[in-house]
Amino acid sequence: MSNNNGKSRTKEERDAFVAKRREAREQCFAILFEMTFTDDSYQDIIDTAVESRLIVADKFTIKVLEYFTKHRSEIDDVIKANIKGWTFERLSRVPLSVIRLALCEIRCCKTPESVAINEAVELTKKYGAEKEASFVNAVLGAAVRKEDNDNKNEQ
Repeated sequence: MSNNNGKSRTKEERDAFVAKRREAREQCFAILFEMTFTDDSYQDIIDTAVESRLIVADKFTIKVLEYFTKHRSEIDDVIKANIKGWTFERLSRVPLSVIRLALCEIRCCKTPESVAINEAVELTKKYGAEKEASFVNAVLGAAVRKEDNDNKNEQ
């Protein structure tokens, strides 16, 4: 991992980056979760959050939320195609929001699939029901494998 001037990051710099990204990811999750309850735009939710909770949405958060807003139906179609034994409408809001976040992050931020899936599982463990983490892992794993297979077939 290198920074802008080509020098390797120290362990402390890497740890700080991971912590900051994890915080931004958690903010994205909270906003995506809130969007499941309201028709408000992510920008309206951020504006309210800034006023009431003193948060500042960083570039990562905005990038993911913009991507989701533009590609919501496509992201939801991927989820629908990879949930087995469930209907989209029956999904709990925590796993739905986490899966949306992970798929957006993989697509727009070039986050490695394994990292995005692991972080999604950890978020689900923190905010969801006990069995939801394995569900999130299975759905994301299936989605990533299907997309990888589709990409190989196109070549």
